[in-house]
Order: sequence, then structure tokens, then C-alpha cells
Amino acid sequence: MYRTVVILLAVTAIVVVGASATAAPAAGVLRLWMPGDAYSLDPAVASDFTTAIASKVMHLTLVRTDSRGRILPMGARSWTTSGGGLVYTFELDPRARFHNGRPVTAADWKWSFDRLANPETKAGAAAAVLGGVVGFDAVRRGDTTSLAGIRVVGPLRLQIALRPEGRGGFLNRLTHYAAAVLNREEVESGGPTWFERTSAGAGPFRLVRWERNAKFVFEGHAGFVYGSPRTRDFEMLIVPSAATRLNLYEAGELHATDVPLTDYRRVAQDPRYRDELRVFPRAQVLWLGLNPEAYPPFRDRRVRQAVAMAIDRDRIARTVFFGFYTPAGAFVPPQVSGALAAVEPAYRAYPYDPQRAKQLLAEAGVAGRLPPLELPNNPAAPDYQMAAEAVAAMLKEHLGMDVRVLRQEHAAWSTGLVRREFPALLAGWTAAYLDYGYYLDLLLDSRSGLNFTNYKNPEFDRLIDQANAARSDEEREAVYRRAERLALADAHVIPLVFTRFAHLVKPQLKGYEGSPLNLGISEFWGLALSR
Repeated sequence: MYRTVVILLAVTAIVVVGASATAAPAAGVLRLWMPGDAYSLDPAVASDFTTAIASKVMHLTLVRTDSRGRILPMGARSWTTSGGGLVYTFELDPRARFHNGRPVTAADWKWSFDRLANPETKAGAAAAVLGGVVGFDAVRRGDTTSLAGIRVVGPLRLQIALRPEGRGGFLNRLTHYAAAVLNREEVESGGPTWFERTSAGAGPFRLVRWERNAKFVFEGHAGFVYGSPRTRDFEMLIVPSAATRLNLYEAGELHATDVPLTDYRRVAQDPRYRDELRVFPRAQVLWLGLNPEAYPPFRDRRVRQAVAMAIDRDRIARTVFFGFYTPAGAFVPPQVSGALAAVEPAYRAYPYDPQRAKQLLAEAGVAGRLPPLELPNNPAAPDYQMAAEAVAAMLKEHLGMDVRVLRQEHAAWSTGLVRREFPALLAGWTAAYLDYGYYLDLLLDSRSGLNFTNYKNPEFDRLIDQANAARSDEEREAVYRRAERLALADAHVIPLVFTRFAHLVKPQLKGYEGSPLNLGISEFWGLALSR
């Protein structure tokens, strides 16, 4: 059984304790899963998947996106544009309350955005979310702590002015979890680890307690803009092993879980799960990242291109993932409007050509001389380890490279990503919103704090700015495709496969709408358990 909770001292207080054993959930308690413990619960600094999901559970953004990619009201009930689409005026929802009951005002949004932009916050997504706002560069330089382009024009009215290169996809960017509103008093009084004492949010659930490496315990928030969630008591177990998650589901300790690829065929053929197995699209690419700052041979583009040509994506999709995933010739998944993979499905940045790969290594003068390479991979699911082992075998077979596949704990993986210390990495990137910028701006722009491979190409950055200054979606997507082609040619990121979700859902769990985004669950506040 979980250890007894100490008495809460305030409505927004939380308790952080150590790990404890699992047991079946109490009656009426919804229980889902997390693939690892959080790096932080501050949405502004989140760089790991767990913190991103927790932020979606606890926090409120001005707008949100649904499973079809539509922008819908959330913290703002409406908005208008002026100045050629460069000025947004948001009318805030008066129903919004922080978890401590205080109303959310325009001043709270202004402070939260200023904090996100401030370099002292060390927010990896700051440039991608707010880089187009007037005054962002001045804040980043330390000239000021206030974004000139964000103004409070009434208690419930907020105005945001953009530079031309910030126009494209701006509402999509505001759905990012980093763009959440926070309670200033609770954050400032709580110190650097304020999130261990309060959730300071205004989202559908408040955090009651965080049991390190065990679970998050949430409680429905009556002051949420859409009203109280359908489930009051909600837990998310921290279970790094996908096989263990499946065991917990089969034991009745989870109401839903992802299905590890190692067990998919068994589950799909089991008549017990005929009505519980759900398979649906996922806006995710599995990719190999090459970091020249941590592995000097990768500074030569020919070496990176050789690695790309030595990998047989079709074979990985067919034999490693038994056709459940599809080969990725481009980086951005086809669910994203205008993506290269959607417009040109047959496009392949690098065809499988081991002979040409060997020639490139010879031209670079490193054939037979490459030092051993470590390849860590995301511990959240077996997919990454399976792909990493296949890549390592192919690089050994065709290029003679000694590649050591590393499987790390979730915390070590997240820390290594943020520090950009991995010489290579095998990861996945799942959209939080369906927009080109979520992939290229966040992962590959040299100005992004989430550029894990240290990719730097001024022409690529220029194309990103050009795309986001475009006046039409068609023009923006066309420029993004040029940027994607350029990044693929530079081969810092090598796409492997596009994936799908496979989930098991108990019959008593209602409102579970599959989504290509995030964890695959559309709206946490709409989930309910039938009696």
C-alpha cells in the first residue's frame, strides 16, 4: 500500500515523499501512467516528457489544441487580431481561478510570459514560444525584464504585439505547456523548488502530492475554466518499464496503458483485449541525433551523411517493428499540415546505400579510424532500445563503427539531453501541437534551448524566420519544407520511422479519446469512471 499522506496545511500545498509499492486504486480513483519521474514540475523549464504531461494536467494556457489540431479557447475566451495579424488582443475567461482560489488576471499572464522569456529562468522553449514577441531580444540580453510587446490593457484583457517573423503559427505556440499562467505569489515565495510545495497553476487538476519515482496524486479543480473535471481523484503512476506498465494494467492497477511493441502481437491476438485495444496515429518520429560538439568526427558532414546512408529504414520498420511503424524519409510526421512527408510521401533524404557511405568515410579520411561511439536512447519505451540496437548493428556491419548502446535511467537521460552532452542519441519527438514549428523551431533552430544536437546553420535559422513571417499558411509551409530539406542534408538528425499508438483501455474508463499528440490522451479533464 502507499504510505499514508500527511495532513495538508493549505489547499495548494503538496507533499513530496519517496517511492512506495503499488496497489489497486481505491474506488473512484482514476489511475494512469507516466513513463518516468519529472525533471521539474515548473512548466517553463520542462524539457522531459513527464514534466510536459504533468504540465498539461495542472496548468492553463491561453488557448489549446484538440486531437484534430484545431485551436480552441482556454484561458482566453476570445481574441481578435489587428495590425496585419501582428497584434493579438485576448479577452480572458473570468471563470479562471488559480488552485488557491484567486482569480486569474491579465497581470498574471503578463508576469508569467515575462518570467518565461527571462534568461534566468533557463526555459528551453522560450525562444520557440515567445521569440516572435516584440521586445523578446531585449529581455534575453538583460536590458529589461519586461516584454515590451505584452501589455495589460484591462483586468481581463491582454495584448501581444509580434514582429513579422513571429506571425506564423503564433496561436499554436501559445498552446505549448511552457506558456502556462502561474501564480506569482506562490512561485516567488516558494524559492527555486517552489513546485515541491505548490502547483501554482490554474489547470484542471492540482497536485496533492508527488511521491518521487512512485506517483503523482492530483485532485480536480473546481475553478477550472471548463468546470470541475469529471473525475475528482486522479493518480499517475511513475513506471519507467513498459512491460511493468502492461503487468499493472493486467492486474487491474491501471485503467489504461500503452502497449510495448515487444508485447503488441500477443495482446492483439488475446480475445480478452478485443474491445480494449486501441490503435491510432501518433505524430511522432523516431530519430538518430549526431552531436559534433561531443564527437569530433561528426563535424565533417560527410561522416554524418555516411551514417545516414548506412541505415536501412525499411528493414528497421519491417523486421524490428514488424510493419507496425513506417519508414521515415523525412523528419516531420505526415499529420502536420504541409509537411514534406505529407506532400511527398516517397521522399527520402538519404537512400540506403552502404557502398556510398563507405566512400564518404574514405573521402573524409576516417575509414577504419572512427573512435567508439556511445548511443544512449530514451528509456520511456522499448522502441528506442530496439531501434538503437538495429542502428548500431548496421553501422558496425557497413562502416566498421563500434557503437555501444546505452540504456539510462530517466533522470540521467533528461539531464544529458538538456546539457547536450550525448555524442549521439536515439529519441522520439511527439507533437504537443500539430505545427511545423514544433519540430523545426524547437529541435533544430540554433537559438532554441531544446536543440539537443547543437545543430547550427545560419541559412536554416534564416528560413525559419522567413517561414514565420509568411502571410499565408501555404507560403509558410513551402518555406518550412525548404528548411526541412536543408536540415536533412546536414544530417544532424536522421529520421528512422514514424510511429503509432497502441493503448489498452478498461471498459469502465469513459471519455478516452485517442489523440496523435503527447501521451495519446486528448483531454484529461474529460475522463470518468463508470460505476
